[in-house]
Amino acid sequence: MKIIEANPEEAETVRIVMQSAFEEYKQDSPPSGAMEETTESIQKAVQNQEETAAVCYIDNTAVGVVRMREEEDSMYFFRLSVLPEKRGNGIGMALVQWVEKKAASLGKTTVYCKVRASTPQNVKRYERLGYYIFDRYIVEKPDKPAFKVISMKKQVTT
Repeated sequence: MKIIEANPEEAETVRIVMQSAFEEYKQDSPPSGAMEETTESIQKAVQNQEETAAVCYIDNTAVGVVRMREEEDSMYFFRLSVLPEKRGNGIGMALVQWVEKKAASLGKTTVYCKVRASTPQNVKRYERLGYYIFDRYIVEKPDKPAFKVISMKKQVTT
C-alpha cells in the first residue's frame, strides 16, 4: 500500500475512485454531492491549492482517495473514498492517518470531518480512530431535502 499526494493531472483518478465509492449513496435524499463533481472541478481545486488530494495505491491500482483543505489551525478532510471491493483492508484508516500526519507536519492542531447522520456506521468508524462528535446541524439547500450532519474532530500533535 502506497499513499501519494495527487497532482492536478490525477484529478480523473480521484473522481473515478470517489464516485465509485459514493455510488451507494446515489439514492440518498438528497444524493451525495460527490456524484456531481467533475474531473475539471477537482483538478482546478488542486491546481489552485484550494485543496489537496491523496491517492492510495495497491499494486499500482488506485483503491482509495481522500481530499482535504487547510484552515487556520486545522485540516478538514472530506470525500474519504475506498472502492467497495477493497473495504475492510485498512485503506480508509491509512488515508485518515496520512491526513493526520500531513496536518501535524503543517503545524495544525486539529483534524475534522463531517458525516451524514444517516450513516451511523461511518460515525462509529471515525470514533474508533479517536474522533469525537463536536457539532450537529441540518443542511438546507434550495429545491433539495434537508439532511442532518455530524461534525467530528481529533487533536493531532505536531
